[in-house]
Amino acid sequence: MKFIGEAVIIGVDTSISMTRKDYKPNRFENAKRAASIISRNLISRNLPTLLSLMIFYRYSFPLTDLTDKLEIIEKAISQLKIMGKATAPSEVIKDSYLILRSVNPGYHKRVILITDAGFNEGISLEMSASLLSISEIELDMLTFGSIPKSIIEHIDKAVKNTKGVWFHAENPDEILANAAKLGEMYPE
Repeated sequence: MKFIGEAVIIGVDTSISMTRKDYKPNRFENAKRAASIISRNLISRNLPTLLSLMIFYRYSFPLTDLTDKLEIIEKAISQLKIMGKATAPSEVIKDSYLILRSVNPGYHKRVILITDAGFNEGISLEMSASLLSISEIELDMLTFGSIPKSIIEHIDKAVKNTKGVWFHAENPDEILANAAKLGEMYPE
């Protein structure tokens, strides 16, 4: 199918574990840089693109409406801060679904999560991603940090079930390189 455009929700993990300094200067600053790179690359493609920025930890919240204005997304990214304990990816997935279901037909729909994958609250990632799969919404993930094997299996299944991609980064340079790849992808 040829798409007329793409609607993308970028979810940034704002849980307290993102303050760890194993990725200099810390995980959170790298996540913000990644969100900016993804946004700039998505908007610069020759494809109509609508973006929304969301935060998630125990809860999720959209910081922008779907927009094609990069300056709105960049301003929201610059205002991100750590929100609290716990990480529930099911919350951002549910809220992304609710936003994306109203997008016009002909748009490819995607959710990109930037996270250290310390998932410890809410419905499992694999289960919540089934909502996206049924609705033909792709789940892509950019992860970093040490991820337990049990979480790795859930991420792998969730991403594959939605026909998405998953990049894991071992250092800050890989985070940024993987963010660029996610932003340059075209819908298939």
